[in-house]
Amino acid sequence: MGVVMGEDEGREESEVKNSINAWRQSERKVMIETVQDLIQTSHKYAKSQYTPNAQRVRWTKLAGQLIWYKDQILKNFSLEAMTIELEALQKEMEESEEGRQRQSVSRNYPTIVFRKPEERKAEEARNAETSEASKADDPDGAKEVA
Repeated sequence: MGVVMGEDEGREESEVKNSINAWRQSERKVMIETVQDLIQTSHKYAKSQYTPNAQRVRWTKLAGQLIWYKDQILKNFSLEAMTIELEALQKEMEESEEGRQRQSVSRNYPTIVFRKPEERKAEEARNAETSEASKADDPDGAKEVA
């Protein structure tokens, strides 16, 4: 029972992680689109001939800050993606290690082989011939008694 509950908890935890990651990705996408829109607007006002000089500097500064902010969002996204990949690699490593352990355990035990009746009879015949040949090699035909 305890093992099954552990598996269920693991599944629930991975489902929660997946839903959180999906939500983060959708929110990040909205943030990037919004920041990109703001960057385009600030560039437009910074380059416009109708913008007064005093405001043009502010719009240029804002565009630079927004570009920096977008860069930070993208860096966090790549860091999170690397974290997800690292977790997947760790899981694969654990599974492959478990597989190797199972293989090494199965190698330590001899395999039980059941021979066919014909093979058994052939081996018994070979053993009988071998024992007769060994008796024929003994010149005295009897064992010495000390």
